[in-house]
Amino acid sequence: LRYDPMTQPSRSIRMIKFSPDVVAYRERLCSLVDLTTASAVLDFGCGAGHDLKAMGDRVSRSNVKFIGIDSSEKAIDEAKTLTKGDPRYQFQTDKLTNRIPIEDESIDVAYSNNFLECVGNKRAFLSDVARVLKPGGQVVFAHWDWDSQAFDGSDKAVVRRIIHAFADWQQDWMDNSDPWMGRRLWRTFQETGLFSGEAQTYTLTNTDFEEPYFGHASIRALEELARRGIIQTEEYERALKDIEQLARDNQ
Repeated sequence: LRYDPMTQPSRSIRMIKFSPDVVAYRERLCSLVDLTTASAVLDFGCGAGHDLKAMGDRVSRSNVKFIGIDSSEKAIDEAKTLTKGDPRYQFQTDKLTNRIPIEDESIDVAYSNNFLECVGNKRAFLSDVARVLKPGGQVVFAHWDWDSQAFDGSDKAVVRRIIHAFADWQQDWMDNSDPWMGRRLWRTFQETGLFSGEAQTYTLTNTDFEEPYFGHASIRALEELARRGIIQTEEYERALKDIEQLARDNQ
């Protein structure tokens, strides 16, 4: 089996999926997928199907199947709407807590972006990924490392507390979470003994604090942590004020 992962971004910050910095990241990720001879591509945690659609737009062959699986019925409905009329796309709702609902050795490319941390038994899941892959099949798995986010401010201790609080926040829709999934992606695959390949890293830097960029959305999302009492409202407001002042000063 071949394995070509990237350690990468996007928990539940869904509002930013079309921002130019995230679009560039996702284009880079999709470009790693080898569609030269592939006849079946499977996206785990496909969401609204944008990555599969981007891959499908790269090939004109009608005999390629693009299969998406996600636990959200709403996301699957959106994916079906996005690709309506194109028979190459297939979507299904499944939490993937048990056996992957795909036949043995039927997939050329297994793809996933920011999904693996939500899987409880990762070794069993990846063993099942190997089962559905054809011999020599490709894996492209990516994941943000949430504890590696960084932003500037006047109080280092406060910034560190806020970053760690967000990293450790298991959101309501998540059965499992691991803020270190990015740095553990290579290890997680290596533990199975089933894959060979390489890890690549991608760093996203924003120097503008404004919509719709990833950094702006990430920091504004921290307001939810303050609302829930996970971080102190005063500390959040102070950190936000610091960043806004830095932005005004073009720093």
